[in-house]
Order: sequence, then C-alpha cells, then structure tokens
Amino acid sequence: MKKLLLILLFFLFSCQNEYLEFHNEKQNEVQIKNELDSFSFDKIEYLSGIIIRETPDLKLLDDLVSKINNAKYKVYLEVYIFTEKRIKKALIEAKKKWIQVKVILEKNVYLASNLNIQTFKDLQKAWIEIVYSNPKNYALNHSKMMIIDNEIIISTGNYSYSTFKYNRDFFLFLDNQKYLQFFLDIFNNDFEWIKKDIYSNNIILSPFSSRNKLEYLINNAKESIEIYAENFSDENIINLLISKQKSWIQIKIILPDLKKVSSNAWEVELFKQNNINVKLLTKPEIHAKSILIDNKYLYIWSVNFSASSMDKNREVWFLIINNEIIKKFQDIFKDDFDK
Repeated sequence: MKKLLLILLFFLFSCQNEYLEFHNEKQNEVQIKNELDSFSFDKIEYLSGIIIRETPDLKLLDDLVSKINNAKYKVYLEVYIFTEKRIKKALIEAKKKWIQVKVILEKNVYLASNLNIQTFKDLQKAWIEIVYSNPKNYALNHSKMMIIDNEIIISTGNYSYSTFKYNRDFFLFLDNQKYLQFFLDIFNNDFEWIKKDIYSNNIILSPFSSRNKLEYLINNAKESIEIYAENFSDENIINLLISKQKSWIQIKIILPDLKKVSSNAWEVELFKQNNINVKLLTKPEIHAKSILIDNKYLYIWSVNFSASSMDKNREVWFLIINNEIIKKFQDIFKDDFDK
C-alpha cells in the first residue's frame, strides 16, 4: 500500500510539473505574439558598439582567425556551411587551450548534403562539442553567427573561403551585453535541440518573426528601399514591392548575374516591367541579404527573400539604427549599383 501511494504521489508530482511547463510555455507564446503584433519603428533601439565589414576581403578572414586565437573563454559557431580551413584550425587550437568551443552545423546543405561532413569529423576528432541542427525543428539551419567571449558576429556569409575571396557579404561585430544574452539563448537552444521563440525588437528570427517584420518594413517605407539579395522568389514580398513602387517609393535591388543564379530570371523581368531598378552583378558575387528602409533602418540577415527562408528555416538577423553604419552600407551599395 505504501509503495502504491509513493507511485501515485510521484505520478501526480510529474503531471503537475508537466502542466506548469506547458502553462509557462503558452504564456510565453502569448506574450511574444503580443510584442510581435505591436512591433513598430519607434521600438527599435539605436545601437552603439557595432562595426560593419564587407567582403571580398581576405584581411577580414585574417582578423576572424586572430579573434579566435585570442579568445579567453568561449567560441560558439552556428553556421550553414563551414569549409574554411584556417577557421577550423583556429577552433581546434582554441580547444587545445581549454577554450570552450561549440559548433552547430547543417547536415543537409541544399544540393550538397556532404559539404559539412569533413568539418564535422575533424572537429569531433578534436573533442570539440559539435552537433547537427535538429531537422524536426527547422527545414534547414541557414543562420550564420559566432560568439567569441562577449562579442557577437552576425554575417550574411558562410564560413567558406569563397565568402572572403569572391562574395559580397556583410559581417556585423557587436559588443553589447544586453544582446549577448539573447544570442547565447538562441545558440544554446539550437545546440540542445530546443525549439523556443525568443523576442527582441532588434533581433529577428526565422521561422517565427521574419515575415511579419519584413512585411512591416516594406509596408511602412516612406521614401526608399535598397536591397541586396541572392535569391528572390517570395510572391508576397514581390507584390508588396511592386505596390510600393506604384506609390512612388524609390526601390533599388542588387542581385547576382543570372548566369550565376538563373532562378531569379522571372522575378527580374517582373521587376523591370514594374519599373523597379534592378542591378545584376557578376563581380563581386552577390550573396548578401539586406534591406535598407528610408536610409534609417538597416537589416543585415541570413534570410533569402523566399518562403522557405522566412517560414521554415532557422535564420538570424539584426536591425540597425546607427548613422555611421548606415552611411558605410550606403556607400558600398551605391558603388555596386553604379558599376
């Protein structure tokens, strides 16, 4: 009888814990939804302590390797493609110095499912904590972020040699204690295969908040929209841009040459038919994903302008209000568009 009572108490206690966890999770979901629904430009924070750098730039690769070599506590990396040998070597050397190194990779890279296998094996052999992203949580883990001690690095580019040698990509370096905890939470949840929504007005995550915020940005543009994109296929976003063009918003889009990304051909023709300015570039190769609204609000992200990126993939991006950063971005964009 006593044994039966203990079993019953254990069962009731377990059920209560599960109920409380479920209840807290639902409350969190409701709170996040309310915050997302009320998102507006005036809720975006001005960011200091931020640096933007662009590729192609092999010096940037040198600097990233140097940052890893000088890490004191931890190096966390979550990235879609990781084939860059010098960065891999730097991570292995960091592990030898008892730096905490953790890595999240995508196992099923689109049309190249074996691309990350060698890196995974090499890092695992070096006793680095490494996992593949959980395919039950996201169609693909397409995010690109690194945390070195207290510095956050968000990029549009993968950790491959071509990113630094040939591509137009952007890297953001942010030293900000408030946002550090957000990105640590994102990384740790993904590393533990926990699918959990995290909200901040300046941070956007796919699949749960990117479409809402991107559509808000475009809908509320008053003067201009400038876009870098590798792939453009989402019909809702395309229709929004066409609508804004008809209301005399100046729109400029930079895309890769169609010989490089032929899937954009129909969209390019549609943009041109609707008097949207499109520039196709061969060099540098356009891999960047970004949008600048009214020369005031800049998003740097890993998100392609596609339904999969916004609605199914794990993506991470950041909204910037910072005149110095935006001026540098404008100069790069203008230089590329005028080529």
